[in-house]
Amino acid sequence: MAEFDWALETLMVHAGNDVVKTEPYHATAPVIYPSTSYQLPSPELLDQVMAGSTQGFSYGRHGNPSVEAFVQAMIQLEHAETGVACASGMSAIDMALYAVGLQPGDSLLLSQDLYGASLNLASTIWQQYGVRPMVADLANLPGVKNILERFHPRAMILEVISNPLLKVLDVKALVSLAHDYHCQVIIDNTFTTPLMAQPLTWGADLVVHSATKYLGGHGDAMGGVVLGSSRYDDRLHQYLKLRGATLGPFEAWLLHRGLKTLAVRFQRQCANALKIAEVLSTTGIFNHLYYPLLVDHPSCLLARQYFGAMGGAVVTMEIPGGRSAVYQFIKHLKLVGSATTVGDVYTLCLYPAIASHRNQTPEERLAMGITDGTVRIAVGLEYPEDVIGDILQAMEA
Repeated sequence: MAEFDWALETLMVHAGNDVVKTEPYHATAPVIYPSTSYQLPSPELLDQVMAGSTQGFSYGRHGNPSVEAFVQAMIQLEHAETGVACASGMSAIDMALYAVGLQPGDSLLLSQDLYGASLNLASTIWQQYGVRPMVADLANLPGVKNILERFHPRAMILEVISNPLLKVLDVKALVSLAHDYHCQVIIDNTFTTPLMAQPLTWGADLVVHSATKYLGGHGDAMGGVVLGSSRYDDRLHQYLKLRGATLGPFEAWLLHRGLKTLAVRFQRQCANALKIAEVLSTTGIFNHLYYPLLVDHPSCLLARQYFGAMGGAVVTMEIPGGRSAVYQFIKHLKLVGSATTVGDVYTLCLYPAIASHRNQTPEERLAMGITDGTVRIAVGLEYPEDVIGDILQAMEA
């Protein structure tokens, strides 16, 4: 489908379907290939496939038709030249850090608002390899320029919309600034999806997704994907073969199926989130309420500049009373579930202090703006007034 100028919503339905055809019949649903190995008609062809000079499949850790169908769909949606799918979003982050060629002694610049596990990955495993993680407020462009001039980090990693305070960064300015100092840019596009942002078209070097979230969309399959220019192809596939963080064919099939409804799901979730945020912001019962399109959000102008009428599908609020009040609030929710994820069809509540950012100290969380009262609501597909009613009754209780 790449030769046609289809709309993004059309691509989401059809992309990747033609990767593997079952001749003489072409199934309307992509086929699942659970095989771990493949018999080729000659040793010469096997040699070529194993060497990468000829396309094909030889062993499950090196590639799988069902996985490749999902990857090819994501390549089209993100305007990438190459891509690799893996077992989880954290595998995707790790793979991207490997792909940019981090070496002992290199500096790695991370947004202070990055997902907690991503920060922890850099400060533990990669720091043990000799990489020097540096955490900074990437909204401060003069400060970023100073870091780039002084330390020349090999790579920078950030999210388009931060988790959980939903800050929007000036990604185009950051990419341009980073490239002035030969710093590669990795962008986590999980919260925005290709419907809101396509960072490779803004000049980013690599884009990662936790496909577990909005891409799959039903809470039944884990996966990750890394996408970028062809110069990263060798290192991405080398990581997959040697680390073995392989995405299974059944998970790939579910994630690929999820893409087909991503547009209708995510657009509805964003509309629901805006409605919920607008109503809750008028109640005055929260210390703070965060949603990028609200006029009092610090990133409102940037959000509207980059995304127009879509503000994402997460609403974050600060409940008075700290941890004990949050615990009581969660216990009294009846419709909204409590789970450590986003992107599901259900509306789910997460407490960052014990989940996404539990590995950060209270001081580190506070520096990010995450207090003991911060609660994240990942909005699903329910009728928004029902979600609003449940949140309000839990606050009252």
